[in-house]
Amino acid sequence: MKIAICDDQQSNLEHTAALVRQTGIQCDVSQFCDISVLLREIESGADFDAILMDIEWNGEQRGIDFASEIYLRSPEAKIVFVTGYPERYSQEIFLKTTNLTGFIAKPADISILTRNLEKIYAGIKARENHRLLLLRYGSDVTSVDPDDILYIESRAHTATVHTSDGGHLCYEKLNDLATRLPSHFVTTHKSFLVNMDKIRRIERERALLDNGMEVPVSKSRLHEVRERYFHFVGSRV
Repeated sequence: MKIAICDDQQSNLEHTAALVRQTGIQCDVSQFCDISVLLREIESGADFDAILMDIEWNGEQRGIDFASEIYLRSPEAKIVFVTGYPERYSQEIFLKTTNLTGFIAKPADISILTRNLEKIYAGIKARENHRLLLLRYGSDVTSVDPDDILYIESRAHTATVHTSDGGHLCYEKLNDLATRLPSHFVTTHKSFLVNMDKIRRIERERALLDNGMEVPVSKSRLHEVRERYFHFVGSRV
């Protein structure tokens, strides 16, 4: 699990990071005392499962606004607000659109922190069997159900995710997309990734999909694609 800790006080960052490690939950922890750095990392493709966000930054109520900005860029990231003023902000935290999942008073109680992180971790595990694919194209973020994907085509640094509803563009390599998809997606060609659940049959140098579309299968991959497809079909009988 990837966790970002955000606080304008370095001592608070170190203290919270130490508590996170004491929970025993396996995670990678990143610390940010400058929210613009975190936003740049997210815009560059960094994904965080949980973000522990201080509410007051330099005496101003900025954390809630920051969390709202994060939601626009990374809607799946879970926000846990951490504040020394719980009574002051207990109602205001719901006035902005965020993916809020927890609220912790400083000094943080390790048992409360542990329960928050365990809840987030359990949610991650539950979604692994059916996780939406988030696609970023410029400032746009689109979520796609992998079950709806027919195939993905890569051209000139841009990938097009083809579904029954049309195509969705994103700036991501085909290999990177494959790592975020279920195992029933197969690379049939250096530029094509196909959902085997949508394949009707495989012929020489092509895969015929249920909707009648054809996707190329390179000669070098034909044997592997056939073997994986036969195994996939056999596992469902």
